[in-house]
Amino acid sequence: MRVVFAAIGLVGLVGAACGRSDDPERRGDQAYGRGRYAEALEEYRTVLAGNPDPQVWAKAGAAALHTGNLREAADAYRRLAGGDPGRSAEAAEGLEAVVRAAERANDGGALRQAVEGLQATVPERAARYARVLAAQPGVEGPELVALLPAALATAPDPGTVDSLLLVYGRALRSTSGCGQALLQFRAVLRRSQHDGLRAAARGGVADCTFDLGEHAAEAGDEQGAALWFAEAARMDSTSPVGRRALLRYGEVRLRQGDTLAAALAFQTAVSAEAGESDSISRVAAARLRALGPAPSPGDSVHPEGP
Repeated sequence: MRVVFAAIGLVGLVGAACGRSDDPERRGDQAYGRGRYAEALEEYRTVLAGNPDPQVWAKAGAAALHTGNLREAADAYRRLAGGDPGRSAEAAEGLEAVVRAAERANDGGALRQAVEGLQATVPERAARYARVLAAQPGVEGPELVALLPAALATAPDPGTVDSLLLVYGRALRSTSGCGQALLQFRAVLRRSQHDGLRAAARGGVADCTFDLGEHAAEAGDEQGAALWFAEAARMDSTSPVGRRALLRYGEVRLRQGDTLAAALAFQTAVSAEAGESDSISRVAAARLRALGPAPSPGDSVHPEGP
């Protein structure tokens, strides 16, 4: 940032010597040199309304950064790089300054805009900030899918890699479905010893395998559906997703003629409920009644996978 500001100061001195009194860029340079950044920004905005030289975007970015207009600053530095690719390094310095200011101000929108600008301008300098962006609330899946591979490549330790893999899996699930997301969740389960990360990864696996089971069932692949539902139930048979998976596993096994496996799955779905009876336990109990005598109270099922 100091390099950017030094350049702005030099341009301001030149403008003061050579410009006309009715030139808004010159007036902006003079105001900037006197520390009146809001006034300078207004003058630069006047110039930017026309067809400005790229250097005016640099000046506007610096003034906007000084006045706390972080999103405007990020936009200005990105436009600087687009208008003059030879000044990409200067634009990247400005964008990095916006990232740091946005972190201090807890401005997630400006942070996202600046990191996206770095990704478009100098991708190798965006990777270190993708981890910061990933931790911000409200970041959309497509943004994370674009940024996280670079962030993973520069992660400083295994714990950070595991955290990013979890975020990456969630982002993939929200954008392209479970095919690739499941790989990330399973990787966290293989790698991590952190209880919180493992619990979140188990939830991700359960959600994805349940969805894949439903897709298989809709496609008429009963055996595949049973295997997916079994994996979802194994992640946590007491969670809502796990209990739904037990119910669906039992229904598939019943259609396949395996009445005992179906009855045990229904029984486990009923017995795993927490608190008052819910729709899952009511449906499972109805399936049991339709089958006749329930399995003995000590019986339960943990569906086997492939």
